[in-house]
Amino acid sequence: MNTARWARILIVESSPEAAARLSSGISNDPRLAVAGAALNADEAVAMQLALSPDVMTVDLALPDEAAFDAIARVLAQHHLPIIAISTPSQDGSPGLAFRALLAGAADVIPHPAADQSTHAGFFSDLNERIASLAQSRSVPTHPPLDVDRRKRLPVAGAIECVVVGASTGGPNALMQLLAGLDEDFAAPILVVQHIAAPFVEGLVKWLNAETRLHVKLADADEALVPGTVYVARPESDLKLKNRTTLAVENAAGKSRKLAPSVDALFESAARIFGSRCAAVLLSGMGKDGAAGLLAVRTKGGKTFAQDQRTSIIYGMPAAAVDVGAVECSADPTTIAALLKDLLAPDKGKDS
Repeated sequence: MNTARWARILIVESSPEAAARLSSGISNDPRLAVAGAALNADEAVAMQLALSPDVMTVDLALPDEAAFDAIARVLAQHHLPIIAISTPSQDGSPGLAFRALLAGAADVIPHPAADQSTHAGFFSDLNERIASLAQSRSVPTHPPLDVDRRKRLPVAGAIECVVVGASTGGPNALMQLLAGLDEDFAAPILVVQHIAAPFVEGLVKWLNAETRLHVKLADADEALVPGTVYVARPESDLKLKNRTTLAVENAAGKSRKLAPSVDALFESAARIFGSRCAAVLLSGMGKDGAAGLLAVRTKGGKTFAQDQRTSIIYGMPAAAVDVGAVECSADPTTIAALLKDLLAPDKGKDS
């Protein structure tokens, strides 16, 4: 078995001490090697050019917005996956984390708590994200779907519900998808986005600011309203109770690792709405959503996955493609156009 470290990381931190702590935790993973540590934007740009790392981590607490300067300048020269490390805002506002995503960061993770007992979990999560992003850089891409092809896709009646699942790389893809829909979109949209719990409230406020739709956290027994986006709460599965009502189930005690679960949402939608449902699987690592997307397609619903070219991590979409669950792969903006066509099938046939 080859145990060589194959992913090289550039750390951008606010102090040598902080960089040393991060370097130690990352280096404990046999897959990962720290190529260097920068303390400001100038060093980050110079070291990225000299060292050609696979992934960069950036502490958003750098003074004078140096973190955003580093992100912008590095990405202007080279496509490099960047993980932002941020302290979530106390009031649940989007804060620095979502500014970093808009600036081009691929992922965001919260700073570990001062309690040392939490550090093992922090580095387990961070290192898995680093490895997935590093591996994704070597995956070949394919040309984008020609938008005109959407006119030739089968349209079999209007949909009544849209369900969406995403993970790493998902927030920006989700924003692009929702931004492509109008405020009068005539179906409710249910979303499971795997993101650290402290950022969920900020995600909702960010999507509200960046799209024309009403975005909110899902509540148990809440009535479905067309044009409203319901985002799953942390540690809770979002499902459909019936055709008009949401169900929110505490998943903290369940043995599976992921909560909320994309599969749980998709399988619920397949059961309740059948062929009147559309399901979308966006960028993310792992396989969550593949089985649920297949359930939707088996019931006659419309199934979409983000294409490999535009996915930060082509893990969840690829798993769905492998099991035959995906009817159409495309970028998020094209998927939004297809969803609008499904709400007006006559228009789709005549165009």
